[in-house]
Amino acid sequence: MSSNSPLKIMLVDDDETIIETLAYNLKRQGYSIFPFNKGSEAIAQFDQIAPGLLILDWMLPDITGPEICKVIRAKPSDVPILMLTGRAGPNEVAKGLSSGADDYLAKPFSVVEMMARVQALVRRSGKVMLSSASGKLVVDDLVMDLDSKELIQAGKKVDLSPKEFALLKVLMQNAGKTLSTETLLNRIWGPDFSGDAKTVAVHIRWLRQKLEQDPKNPELLETIQRSGYRLNKVKSLSSTEQKNLLQHGD
Repeated sequence: MSSNSPLKIMLVDDDETIIETLAYNLKRQGYSIFPFNKGSEAIAQFDQIAPGLLILDWMLPDITGPEICKVIRAKPSDVPILMLTGRAGPNEVAKGLSSGADDYLAKPFSVVEMMARVQALVRRSGKVMLSSASGKLVVDDLVMDLDSKELIQAGKKVDLSPKEFALLKVLMQNAGKTLSTETLLNRIWGPDFSGDAKTVAVHIRWLRQKLEQDPKNPELLETIQRSGYRLNKVKSLSSTEQKNLLQHGD
């Protein structure tokens, strides 16, 4: 996901009314929507789109939702999957979840309930959120303003150097993923950088001193031995708290 793009959601349902209603409401929340009315088409485009969330109907004209789940779960992807179903019995729910869905929502459902499920799945997955309207990255209580180059943590401004800001930006965009030292060097300092590779470790240490409650025992910025570094999701914010963070400074 690029820094200028909102989180992508693939929406797979053969009911045009549901597609239009959900797409409209999800776009209002700043998400980028990719609608499909056939499961086979969604599968064919999945790798190219690389969504941050998949909303999937159980009954489709060509392939069932559980079958699609199994195909997606065979891929190297941890995308959260929300199953929409008119089959709310215990056996059907168990089948949907065992096929790889993370949550299910029985039809008919309210838009409010749908939005709550979406927000919960995004939070639990640790996917980075980007408000396209405000240009802010949000991970836990970290809010990065891409326009003003400011970082807010728990409502307080944190002063960062340009390189610290750039490093944290890449880590926030890939929250929950381990990035190698080489990847970070190439992304932040460029492929022609000829300095010491330890410069990444030094900047990580400086970030920990500014962001961690206990820099010597970091929870947010974790070192993954022989692999690199990862920005962890260590808090669970409600949708109201996320909204307040996004509005901070507006």
